[in-house]
Amino acid sequence: MDYNEMYTSYIDKRSSSMAIASMVLGIAGLVLSCCIYPAIIFGSLAIIFALLSRGGEMTTNGFGKAGLILGVIAIICGILFLVYGLFILFVQFGGPEGYLEYIEDLMEQSGYPNNYDPYDFYNPYDLNSL
Repeated sequence: MDYNEMYTSYIDKRSSSMAIASMVLGIAGLVLSCCIYPAIIFGSLAIIFALLSRGGEMTTNGFGKAGLILGVIAIICGILFLVYGLFILFVQFGGPEGYLEYIEDLMEQSGYPNNYDPYDFYNPYDLNSL
């Protein structure tokens, strides 16, 4: 076996495994796109692995292209969910302070203990009043 053939087969195997990892990370990023941070992390890793799967060549195989495309879509979806969440935060609640006030009101209505009253472990709250 010639040294060049052995070296080429190693590069092909490495490229193939990187391309498959890229596609898997792209799918995971797309599935988790509603969780913002995993979408951006997995999408970025998918793009990096897709670019690394080329080796020294200028072309990528099908798995690498799919991983690259899915990674870009995952990052875009993650950013869109982030923008949508911030938009809702400011439109619905008027900003972070309004959201925290809303949460405090909900906690008071549900009978959640505050910092000023001592908590009695032997007298549980009535869950039917919720």
